Amino acid sequence: MRLHPREIREVLNTASRQYGLISHRQARHFGIDDNRIHLLLRRREWGRLLPDVYTVRDACADRAASGIGGLRRAVKAAQLALGPGAVASGPTAARLWGMEGLPAWNGGAVHMNVPASCRRVRPPGVRTSTWYVGRHEVACREGLPLTEPARTLRDTVLCVDRDTAVSLMDSALAQGLITGRRLFEQPRLNEARAGGADSERWWWLADPRARSPLETRARLICADAGVSPDDLYHPVPLPGGGTAHAPLWWERGPVIADPDRRLSPDQECALRRARPGLRLLRFTGDDLARPQALVAAVSEALR
Repeated sequence: MRLHPREIREVLNTASRQYGLISHRQARHFGIDDNRIHLLLRRREWGRLLPDVYTVRDACADRAASGIGGLRRAVKAAQLALGPGAVASGPTAARLWGMEGLPAWNGGAVHMNVPASCRRVRPPGVRTSTWYVGRHEVACREGLPLTEPARTLRDTVLCVDRDTAVSLMDSALAQGLITGRRLFEQPRLNEARAGGADSERWWWLADPRARSPLETRARLICADAGVSPDDLYHPVPLPGGGTAHAPLWWERGPVIADPDRRLSPDQECALRRARPGLRLLRFTGDDLARPQALVAAVSEALR
């Protein structure tokens, strides 16, 4: 009833490439019948992660159960359960690409797109959609099939708020995952989709110079209140040579907002010498919850 050395080798080789996972179909392909699968489960050498998807204890030693490692395993499990046509999509694909702007994955549901002809399997912890995804819109990252960045953004903007959507766009642009030209082609492709018209104007708010979601959100709050910064990462010559780049810059004042504290204390002192009367503002994530106070601070500094 125990696995033969050949079977053990095949199982470990396969599971090690699949984040410590193996499917029922793969196990049967290796000649392991249901009786032995049940025995392995009772002995806790294997564990049941999803219906017909198992964790292999000896292949899981270095696999994180949370964070990006846990997300990758959850996506692989979903793909094994749904079949080879399933690809990570929407917010899940955005996280796998490393786009910033979404909350960290908390172990919740993963988003997968499946062909419309796929048998109706609904694994727990998996949200499925049946949008048409062309072959040119599918990529592979860390061994996982997922929608490519442009399609990922198109799908994600339909299920998040404006500030999150623009943060993701800014992040994708800054990382070189998508070009500006390609980004601005996407609204037209979403025209016929639910939410496409409402989100159409969001795409034009993206800026490739933005470097963090905090910075993007602060910029949008200011824009909504009519006090948009004049420039992002504005170059300011410093006394004695060198240049500092002001994350959010208003010429009047002048005023600099540095949400992520990118300016060093030495740069701050040099900026004040270079531009007497400079006002420097610092924002944190907590300030985003008080947009009126944030705008008031900017407006006061501009007087």
